[in-house]
Amino acid sequence: MTIATVLTVFLVILGVMLVFQAYWLFGMALFPRMVGQARDRYKTPIRTTMWGLLIVVPTFILGFVVLGQASNPALKGVGIVIGAVPLLLGAIGSAGLCQLIGLGLPAPGDQSQNWRRVWRGGWVLNFCYLLPFAGWLVILPWGIISGCGAFVTSLSGRGNDRGNDRSNDRGRGRSGRAPRQTPAPEPAAKLDDDSPRSSRLQRSQIPSGDSENKPSQRPRRPRRPSRPKPEE
Repeated sequence: MTIATVLTVFLVILGVMLVFQAYWLFGMALFPRMVGQARDRYKTPIRTTMWGLLIVVPTFILGFVVLGQASNPALKGVGIVIGAVPLLLGAIGSAGLCQLIGLGLPAPGDQSQNWRRVWRGGWVLNFCYLLPFAGWLVILPWGIISGCGAFVTSLSGRGNDRGNDRSNDRGRGRSGRAPRQTPAPEPAAKLDDDSPRSSRLQRSQIPSGDSENKPSQRPRRPRRPSRPKPEE
């Protein structure tokens, strides 16, 4: 194997990885809500994979049948399109898987630049695809099939987004429901005037010497003039 062959294989692999990254960022830029819903679908991977098989397998079979039996070049092009559409949908829908991986690898700036999660998770998934045999024959097909299932099911189911919207509106104060009212304070229990607690409260309510309502001091009686002593 020459250096030219090694370089060619390396460039081909790098080109395929960049193409996958482009599709994932394409889906994140144009369909951010769909990518978020596809990420939620990957929390149930078996169900998402089953939906992908129900879509990809019949579409592939139909595309190969049209491609094999059609003599017109236009019909052959239709067969190629029918077989390629699930691949495109799977490549875009698997952006939800990339976002889920990126959420597990947080970094500063993810809140303001949400696409960085897809970018970071996409490179991790791309390197998983490079694993011989297991990556080529297991992880890569599963990513396309499950991505197609996540894409289709995210278009039909919007329960998670509605729940998220309701929670966001509730946090912003725009919900249709009335705000929760705090219970009214219980009235203070009457205290017996002769009880120790009542006397303590009365002493604590006596205003200080700096207050305006300072009680006036008790006036002093004038002194009586002293009687003169009689002269001897």
